[in-house]
Amino acid sequence: MKKVLVIADTSRVVGRQMLSGAQRYISAFAHWQVHTRPPEYLHGPKRKIFNLDLLNFDGLFICDAPNISQVLAVNIPKVVHNSHNENVPGASLIITDSDKIGKMVADYYISLGFRNFVYCGFNNLFWSDKRFASFSAYLLEKGLSNIFEYRSGQSSSQIDERASMAKWLKNLPKPLCVFACNDDCAIYVLEACKAVSINVPEEVAVIGVDNDELVCNLSSPPLSSVLLNFENTGFEAAKHLDQLMSGDRKTRILLVQPLEIIKRQSTDILATDNKEVISALVYIRNNFHKQIQVTDVVAATNLSRRELEYRFKQFLRKTIKAEINRLRTDYIKKKLLNSNESVKTIAHGLSFSDTEHFCRYFKGLVGLSPLKFRKMRRLN
Repeated sequence: MKKVLVIADTSRVVGRQMLSGAQRYISAFAHWQVHTRPPEYLHGPKRKIFNLDLLNFDGLFICDAPNISQVLAVNIPKVVHNSHNENVPGASLIITDSDKIGKMVADYYISLGFRNFVYCGFNNLFWSDKRFASFSAYLLEKGLSNIFEYRSGQSSSQIDERASMAKWLKNLPKPLCVFACNDDCAIYVLEACKAVSINVPEEVAVIGVDNDELVCNLSSPPLSSVLLNFENTGFEAAKHLDQLMSGDRKTRILLVQPLEIIKRQSTDILATDNKEVISALVYIRNNFHKQIQVTDVVAATNLSRRELEYRFKQFLRKTIKAEINRLRTDYIKKKLLNSNESVKTIAHGLSFSDTEHFCRYFKGLVGLSPLKFRKMRRLN
């Protein structure tokens, strides 16, 4: 039986979900004797890992735990999620796919019609830098260059930090949207907006990352956030550690994929003053589950098809058909990943007359059949 030391910050949603996935693997497939480190308040931040001989363990599973430099130096199989360092020699690393996260948020804000974009991140965190790089590069690729950046950690206290951010946000052009590097940073932004009476989401829309449901639902207003696949990554990480302890010495990077944006009040806004475009978007959102065509959307406005298509490209950087397809595919993906509904039932929910047509439609947009998409995303 393998002896494994698990060190994780279970006060955070990341650690809890990662361990939940690991526990699923351990219960079903592994023969491990799991040891855990007592919480900080029981042994103090500067004490060694309760005087354990780390070489007595066969493997280490580490998730965002503080004060672990001595552990990382031990030459035994280990899987590590470390927010402060993406280079841990001799370890397999769990890293969020910040490139996809940045693009997902940028695309979402573009679909809401925003023209002014803000990124708020933390200093000296590699994943925060990567998310800004992806977010800004995607916007520039789409011809949107009004991008602003704020780095938290520039002031000596949280009070000074909030005042500095509030003053900065107050002077930016509105309406604007904020991509905060995680939910903690997003809460900073919401508090800064309150300090100077900026209305969220009417003047400033805010989105975070991690989707800590307690944090997001308690915030005022409730915070939209990117849901990451920590639980399945925890499962795969435990499986990989099992392989490492069985003699496979090839380390690897396990990427945590973004699943979807959980939409709450902080982004419940359409950032365009073009009434015809808003009418079209509202119609699409209320009717995308039906077999609507572009002509139906045009009929909900007072414009010709040519003029409405022009305004969609001008304000949203996409066609009317692309917006219909985006909402439909988002709906399908959510059903495939978060429910056990059959493909036939999901197809019926979008008013497709036959499953074969539905599968061709989805594969044409996503590149995979519905069943293959479900299987691959759940495995990954």
